[in-house]
Amino acid sequence: MNLMKFLVSIFLIAGGFHAALAAEWIGPDEKASGKYDTKQLEQLLEQNQPGPNENIKVVPLFRNARSSNILVQVRDREPLHRHVDSDITVFLLRGEGEMRLGPETRPVRAGDVIHIERGAVHAYINRGTEPAAALVVYSPAPGPKDRVLVEEK
Repeated sequence: MNLMKFLVSIFLIAGGFHAALAAEWIGPDEKASGKYDTKQLEQLLEQNQPGPNENIKVVPLFRNARSSNILVQVRDREPLHRHVDSDITVFLLRGEGEMRLGPETRPVRAGDVIHIERGAVHAYINRGTEPAAALVVYSPAPGPKDRVLVEEK
């Protein structure tokens, strides 16, 4: 192997190692700001399980004026509703079910990302045996009357 190929190989290996380390970093330097606390999904879900008679469990993760991040678990289904303040993006982390969005109902499963515009009528229906879990990002952060229930027609 000539010197150039050797140096390129070392560079690629080091770059891959750096990229693997970068995947562990979340947000600004937590030692400098003290603001970020990396949390493992399994640990969060274990510590915040829905109670036996609790259909929906909401765990706030982060909030500022521009956005709000929450962990939501749904045992059965959400009521039909809309958001008047925020667009939302739903990252389905666990489970499978259906997302009703306006007049359409679509199958969804862990790994799917669903964007719901402000004002769009929607609801999630869990079709699995365990509670579904999603990271939901509101943008901007919702006000106290953001969620409005909608009656079936």
